[in-house]
Amino acid sequence: MSDAKKIKGQAMGHNGIINYEVDVDDNKIEDLKILKHSETSGIFNQVIDKLKESVITEQSFNVDTISGATVMTQALLDSAKKAVKAADVQLTAAPKAAENNATMHLSADVVVIGGGEAGLVAGCRALTKGESVILVEKNGYLGGATILNGSNVTATGSKVATKIFGDNHDTPQALAADVTRESKHTNYPAMTDVMVNNIGPAIDFISEFAGLAYQKAQTQTPEHSINRQIELPTASSYEFIQKVAKAFNDHGGKTLLDTRVEGLTFNRQGELNGLTAAQHATSVKIKARSVVLATGGHGASQKMRGAESQGLDYYGPMTSTGDAYGFNSELNLQTHDLGWYKVYPHGVEVEPGVAKLTTYASKKATDMGALYVNTKGQRIVNESAVYSDFRDAILAQPDKVAFMLMDERTWKQVYDLLVLHDFTAKEIQGFFDHQDKTPIFVKGDLATVAKAAGIDADALQKTVAAYQVDAKAGQDPDFNRDAQYLHPFDGDTYYLVEQRGRFATTLGGYSVTTPDLQLITKDAVPVANYYAAGEVAGGANGHDSMPSMMNTWGISSGYVAGAAASANADQQKANGQTDLNVVGLMGTNATKSYNRTLLQAMQNLFGAQVDFEIAEIKDVPLFREDDVEAEPANVTALCQQIDAADGVVIAVPEYDHAVPAALKSTLEWLSCQEHPFKDKPVMIVGTSLGIQGTVRAQMNLRQILDSPGVDAKVLPGNEFMLPQAANKFDDQGHLNDAGSEAFLKQCFNNFVTFIETDEAAPVMAN
Repeated sequence: MSDAKKIKGQAMGHNGIINYEVDVDDNKIEDLKILKHSETSGIFNQVIDKLKESVITEQSFNVDTISGATVMTQALLDSAKKAVKAADVQLTAAPKAAENNATMHLSADVVVIGGGEAGLVAGCRALTKGESVILVEKNGYLGGATILNGSNVTATGSKVATKIFGDNHDTPQALAADVTRESKHTNYPAMTDVMVNNIGPAIDFISEFAGLAYQKAQTQTPEHSINRQIELPTASSYEFIQKVAKAFNDHGGKTLLDTRVEGLTFNRQGELNGLTAAQHATSVKIKARSVVLATGGHGASQKMRGAESQGLDYYGPMTSTGDAYGFNSELNLQTHDLGWYKVYPHGVEVEPGVAKLTTYASKKATDMGALYVNTKGQRIVNESAVYSDFRDAILAQPDKVAFMLMDERTWKQVYDLLVLHDFTAKEIQGFFDHQDKTPIFVKGDLATVAKAAGIDADALQKTVAAYQVDAKAGQDPDFNRDAQYLHPFDGDTYYLVEQRGRFATTLGGYSVTTPDLQLITKDAVPVANYYAAGEVAGGANGHDSMPSMMNTWGISSGYVAGAAASANADQQKANGQTDLNVVGLMGTNATKSYNRTLLQAMQNLFGAQVDFEIAEIKDVPLFREDDVEAEPANVTALCQQIDAADGVVIAVPEYDHAVPAALKSTLEWLSCQEHPFKDKPVMIVGTSLGIQGTVRAQMNLRQILDSPGVDAKVLPGNEFMLPQAANKFDDQGHLNDAGSEAFLKQCFNNFVTFIETDEAAPVMAN
């Protein structure tokens, strides 16, 4: 008889309560349903399915949280675990698959670090150029900082803009002029030119590639001298990320989530050729011809914050920790203006030091006549001016706080926009219910709202009375506010909302070349094969970007960097630039062997210098001269693999003072009808449980490789014999003996020189 239960519960997420239901039948989890939540949808929608899959697969709530959403997913897991236990459900956890600690080795023409807007566009552009592309993202979801923004962007010079606006006389030069004016000439002109000249083609490209149906943005902000702002139908960046990510994968791109970059790799010439990363317990190594850095900013890094950010609330993702400044440290890259932040005046502090944006709601309020006042009850700014005037006015207040005063008719529309952009009805009501806490949201007559906010009530009465007279007269002698926004207050009920300066975006970053966005060192030398896009490469918008311009930079810079990385990869292909191809031949058919571990350790150590692939002999049949004319397919394949290699490393165990029979048989196959070892550089290595480290087997193998029909060129000297193998490797299969690793590196470097020059420095065995 079925024992089905629907267990409901609540968890405290990052933004509020998450209501959920766990469906259980016969003590087995069938489903985890989310009934209601107030989390950021773009993040929540991506992570909840992954979390649900883990819970159902493992039949347990003791599963990994999702990177970048740790607080929310851990709270949900903890709550559901207690709820199920309280319902007297006895779960039986499914046996966990054994963790695979082996290193994942991948390669691509282009690897992109960062799965936000800029990284996704760069990856898509590279795909259309015919490159293979891998995108690496440290979080368990895509979108980066973009996922918290709207989708609004400019469309200057695009076919999309022409369709939406007709001939609005917009030009790249006009957009650049606006950027220069609003940033007070702090922008980097060459970077601005890259942005304004490429945003049109970039919008047309990504719209077609991902099926994005842009339309005129609801809000055309006054910073822009021309109507040029567009947005997606949902007004949400999640629509952008969702559709572009799907298009990226549908066109052959490979996405690695939960994969944190830990370092970069370099070839023998010292040029960047890939990265190392960690994906849970698995080490990931990716070789690439070009790398695009699109990791985002550093706003969440307290260590990196400058004086300019003091006293400002942060509303960006807590994952914007400036990781790139760590794994790039050895490159000595040039940076600029790391203390620049994009400060908005429209923010509500929802927890200490953390704010949510109210830009759209605040703009609507001021369009309908709302006032900005300080604690003295005085107006502080032309409420219909550009947002930078608001910012400067608020930051000029001793407490860096202002209050938006509006009537009830205005509040109704403000409320709708707050709910549309990341606030919940319950959250807003909570602000009103707890007036002893910040943020201040209060309703009542002027005296009531003034008292709740700590504002001089008499002064506020005078300010409002004066405004009513001026609004009816259609003039503003104090701030010259445009008459179209001078709407008298209606009724005696007022709403007061606290407004603070806030930031999410950093505006400085790494320095790059133009127009290709190639990273440079502090000596202004371009770093081979390395490009940047998005927030991590600042300067195009200067010290203060206009609305829609961060998305404009993200999309345009991704478009440019993706093309530059592709051209660089194609140039390498045309020049025949490839790493040496080394085959590590496993010298036994045993399933478990420390010599296989040794080859894997070598692959991890030297995979950045050469293309190191491991070949097995476990399926090669016993050599029979009778079968030579009908050579087995796996023998032919192994022969071709060795023939194509620039060099071969043979890892040989020792059986009865000689090489294993399986290896001897394989070498007989490879020296009878076909001779892939002829003049092939070969290095011999070996490890054993004893103290002699396969010394006799290596001597035996040298004789075999020197025999007629084999005729290999064996690396002289450089005898790597690793004794006591059981104690020489860690749980991940890496050598844990520093002396042995150093000696192996010396021998292998000599082997590479031997391949390239037919000469090798002799080295005595350790």
